[in-house]
Amino acid sequence: MSNPVRIFVAGDFCCKPSTSLLSVSEELRRLLQTCNIRICNFEFPLLPDGFNPQKANFQNDDTPDFLKDLGFNLFTLANNHTFDCGKDGFLKTSKALEGKTIGAGDLDEAYRPKIIESDGKRIAFLGLCYAAKEGVLDSYAEDQHYGSAYLYDNKVNHIIINAKKEVDYLIVMVHDGMEYVDIPLPDTITRYRDLIDYGADAVIGTHPHCPQGWECYQGKPIFYSLGNFFFNSKGTTDTHTELPHWYEGLCVVLELEDHGIHYEVVNTLNQNNTSITIEHSSARDSHNQQLCRYLEDHQAYQNYLQSSVFPILQKQDYLILDASVHRKPFSKTLGIWFHRLGHLLTGRRHINDERMVNLLKNDARRNILLRLLKNNTNK
Repeated sequence: MSNPVRIFVAGDFCCKPSTSLLSVSEELRRLLQTCNIRICNFEFPLLPDGFNPQKANFQNDDTPDFLKDLGFNLFTLANNHTFDCGKDGFLKTSKALEGKTIGAGDLDEAYRPKIIESDGKRIAFLGLCYAAKEGVLDSYAEDQHYGSAYLYDNKVNHIIINAKKEVDYLIVMVHDGMEYVDIPLPDTITRYRDLIDYGADAVIGTHPHCPQGWECYQGKPIFYSLGNFFFNSKGTTDTHTELPHWYEGLCVVLELEDHGIHYEVVNTLNQNNTSITIEHSSARDSHNQQLCRYLEDHQAYQNYLQSSVFPILQKQDYLILDASVHRKPFSKTLGIWFHRLGHLLTGRRHINDERMVNLLKNDARRNILLRLLKNNTNK
């Protein structure tokens, strides 16, 4: 019997100030050292030469070394900000991370599972994303068209089926879901369970910037959102947000044994944008348990969706499509639709609006828009 392989998975990481201002508790460092593979989502790219810093989201050049010094040896770049600094920013980031990345690149690279052998086990990692700023890679993209692997592309299912034939375990990292909402929407639940049905042994989500619940589906774990491992994109440590649970993260330790997969959940805390610690809090544990209960109790889930989640999505100041895809709130989104409808009715059939293209081609955002419209119609 071989030793179990331990995999530490953290959520979104971004540090715009120098990481020299950031410390990590000894308890968390010791936990990291017990793991063979350590992975997180590297949310913002590095800033390439000649790129205007006023027009880009980026993180400090010392961030890769900070994470590698902690022991991180795999990074998912399948997220909606990887190409905020264009192809050059992606290439600089990938090089700094020594190519130990998944989920982004040219057409072949983005969709290629990375296989790692550890303690006699072959483990594949696949990174997927709902969208990318420079366009979503799909079957019609040219080989040199860079982007993130698209979660809803039909070939993803076949990639999972084929990859599982070659490995003992397949871990899928997904960047999807709605920001600041602490339960997954029905479409997200369906898609993540599909990934398990096609052969994934674990599905772990990021992007909402707050922890969500988790479940075992077909005996395999699905974590819908780990939230932020550490996220400070403001360039200074004294800038704070009031968004709920922004500073609270989940990490998960997967233990891969010969005959199964087990997991341990770890609560982390960003303290004052200067330190990451493990949080031992009964309040956090209770909150996690409540989020998981929503996934077990269909009626409680539906009640919470109607009473708490839909009102958030319908707020005038809530960006139904995040800034990388669409910069207008829900009311403006409807206005764009009616404006284009007017063009069609008056015979002006040419539509040249990238916002509309992104809205239509993105399954997750399109489904949310339809769900909100249906919800309003039923009232």
